[in-house]
Amino acid sequence: MESRTIPPAQASARLTEMGDAFNRVLFSALDALQEQKIPYALIGGIAASGLGRPRSTHDIDVFVRPEDAEAALEALGKHGFETERTDARWLFKGWKEEMMVDIIFKSSGDIYFDNEMYSRAKPISYHGRNIPAVAPEDLIIIKAAVHSEVGPHHWHDALAILSHANVDWQYLVKRARRAARRILALLIYAQSNDIWIPNYVINDLYETIFAQGQSPSHHPQAPSRTNAKSGSHIFGFTDSAALPPEIGQMSGQMTGAEMSVSVHTTPTKPMPELYLRGHILEALAQNSRTAALDVQLMIGGNRIVVKGECPSDDHRSAIEDVVREIASGFDVENHVRITEVKDPEVEEVV
Repeated sequence: MESRTIPPAQASARLTEMGDAFNRVLFSALDALQEQKIPYALIGGIAASGLGRPRSTHDIDVFVRPEDAEAALEALGKHGFETERTDARWLFKGWKEEMMVDIIFKSSGDIYFDNEMYSRAKPISYHGRNIPAVAPEDLIIIKAAVHSEVGPHHWHDALAILSHANVDWQYLVKRARRAARRILALLIYAQSNDIWIPNYVINDLYETIFAQGQSPSHHPQAPSRTNAKSGSHIFGFTDSAALPPEIGQMSGQMTGAEMSVSVHTTPTKPMPELYLRGHILEALAQNSRTAALDVQLMIGGNRIVVKGECPSDDHRSAIEDVVREIASGFDVENHVRITEVKDPEVEEVV
């Protein structure tokens, strides 16, 4: 494909010919995905503007499931986009009227557009049209994970969302396993800027990451700035028709409460790697014996390698037990290291 020049970032925010082109391309891309019934939600600048502070952007970021990435690219092609398989690991692109659409199917921190994220997508108003964006909690985590020296706007987008959105704090803590330390740092920094963050949220994250094998405390009566329904199970669905086939077959017509229990049993059909990974990480985060967010999984063939750190041998064994329970039939190699946190041996002079 010929080299491209990325249009100026102000294009989508101005009532200009280029701004009109941006809107046409955006709506054309969304129409293409909806016609093919491809689940998606917006991330990036448009979503950040709808959930936090108004700001300009030069491209359109669409988040889809990995198994839908090829179909999404083909859908754009049918709507007159030039398409490009930019990186088979996470990114495809489409171009139309010199505007760029990113089809993202894996974000930094191994974050995927899973069913829970899809179920919580929130419509935002953009130039007279309601379009789906990921929930504010998910966008905060995505922005914190992708933040870098060359992309400081991601950090400020996350702060703006914390300032403006109704945040489901328990869901944020639950999903924060994808970037736990960054979320903790972000929330502390937000408090330092007088952005309201409940102390218990910071305590829960801190305890989960650093406590000596203790499960995080729970605050069922804690204040929350959200109207979200409580009691959602792992994938955020009670309707099995909304689930991928592999998980829908597991759930049948079960209720949400039944699903939350049965999802910890072994499926009758092999689960795709990305769903198995999320299934295991969710179980580790929720199990009272592990409460583990700081665990990495490498899955290949019939082998699962578990890496990370934990405070005790009992904790290490519990992590392995949970993985074996979820992934029955897999060979599990436990490479989790025991890291004991000790008090300082000498007083530090400041």
